[in-house]
Amino acid sequence: MPVDRTLGADIAGTIAELYHGLEVQLADQISRQLRAGIAEPPDAEAQLAALGILSRGARSLLNKIQADLTGTVEQAIVLAYHRGGEAAIAELAKRSEMSDRMLADVRNQLPQLGAIQSMVYALTSKLLGTHVRILRWEQDAYREVMAKTILTGTLTGRETRLRTAQRAWEELLSRGITGFVDKRNRRWELASYVEMAARTGTAQAAVQGNLDRLASAGINLVVVSDAPQECARCRPWEGKVLARTGPGERRVQVQHGTQDRTVAVHVAGSVLEAVEAGLMHPNCRHSLSAYLPGVTRLPTDTADPDGDEARQKLRALERKVRRAKLQAAGALDPQAKKRFEADVRAAQAEIREHIRTAPTTLFRQPHRERIGTAR
Repeated sequence: MPVDRTLGADIAGTIAELYHGLEVQLADQISRQLRAGIAEPPDAEAQLAALGILSRGARSLLNKIQADLTGTVEQAIVLAYHRGGEAAIAELAKRSEMSDRMLADVRNQLPQLGAIQSMVYALTSKLLGTHVRILRWEQDAYREVMAKTILTGTLTGRETRLRTAQRAWEELLSRGITGFVDKRNRRWELASYVEMAARTGTAQAAVQGNLDRLASAGINLVVVSDAPQECARCRPWEGKVLARTGPGERRVQVQHGTQDRTVAVHVAGSVLEAVEAGLMHPNCRHSLSAYLPGVTRLPTDTADPDGDEARQKLRALERKVRRAKLQAAGALDPQAKKRFEADVRAAQAEIREHIRTAPTTLFRQPHRERIGTAR
């Protein structure tokens, strides 16, 4: 079978599950301290005590995660690598003329342990890097809201202070539990960032396991699948033949997949070049499969820019729902909570209407509208 990034999606979910509900818990901790802080006149000693409570609370949450993190990541990467390798074996058994003994020899090849260890270290380090930012975010968020509440000069009554704090807290929460910025300068929610990192790491392991098995079988060419609603970064690579190793774009004469003759094949580039150009990015739905010259039929007319636009709008609406839910969960006063709950319902209605009227087939995925869960 072809190998794609969804092959390790459920494995990535086990890593993301460690962080399940953390966004809501962090927001709840801060909102409780904010409510206590604005109920009394400003007091430096009380605010320092609140910061200490927040710091201890965040550390306690993160310590529970860290205790299981390395082992979970190791298991996930190894399992994803194994799945990728088994996918290659299954595909070779189905689409080539390799004997059972030859397939057994390929399966018995030792995995690239050095590569696996590097992937485990890279993913663990990336996830642990979020912990430092989370600890800072808790304290910085509290300081920012309290500073705005005090410096506005609206300290004449508890009601006004509550409204001032609520506005500052809403502004802060609208950014999400965040601070995670990728190479393209995009800001990520905590749960989305963790899942993106986990999906990327396990997908890389699955793809590497697949390519290593193909290498053991002497196969150097793979083909990129057609995925509906593909993004602009991946579109140029759909249906293209790539080389596991070797120079870039070229035309080569290679042995026919099943016959005793050679055929001409246009190689669009190497897998590494395609990945560096954007193919197989986080949450990419494309797959790689063994290319058998003269046998494999390449997909054509695959471009679907309208579908991509509709899918991207759906993702934006899902983010809108999650923001409103987080705001409702962390609201400082009951009226604000009701307002954000109404925003949630309105955004969900937008999703239903968009799915109904979109020019392509879209499906609602309720789990993508939840905060603090894998999606």
